[in-house]
Amino acid sequence: MMFPLVSSGQFLNDYQWKSRLVLLFTPEPTDPLYERQMALLYRQQEAFEERNVVFISITPEGKHENSGVFLDEAMSRKYYDHFGVYQYQFEMILVGLDSHEKFRAKNTITPPSILLNLIDEMPMRRLEIRRGLSNKSQIANDDKGKGGGRRQY
Repeated sequence: MMFPLVSSGQFLNDYQWKSRLVLLFTPEPTDPLYERQMALLYRQQEAFEERNVVFISITPEGKHENSGVFLDEAMSRKYYDHFGVYQYQFEMILVGLDSHEKFRAKNTITPPSILLNLIDEMPMRRLEIRRGLSNKSQIANDDKGKGGGRRQY
């Protein structure tokens, strides 16, 4: 199974009306809260894929060697500034299709069911279900042939 993670220079407007985002701000890739949260999210990967969710991992310094899943420093700064996140704590933010923040958790682990339930209550998700629309992120199709920006976890 694939678990969509992004490490390219895309910002919110690149995802608007295409994918929901789960932004994972972490002081470092080995932060215990980040690692535990990612493990829980990974177990529900199919459910997140059905809901067009893309995961973006962000650290204050940007990319970390050998990880391949973090934004670069300049793009990380944009996300930290836009969402007003303190650099040295773990924070997770759910962003809807409209590019607006829907949920935020600081220094805590959030059960995936919380995120999935929040998404399922969103008007756009209810419309997707009623219409039987494709459940795969459109970002994947947009990136083909452009060198991607999507990483597999």
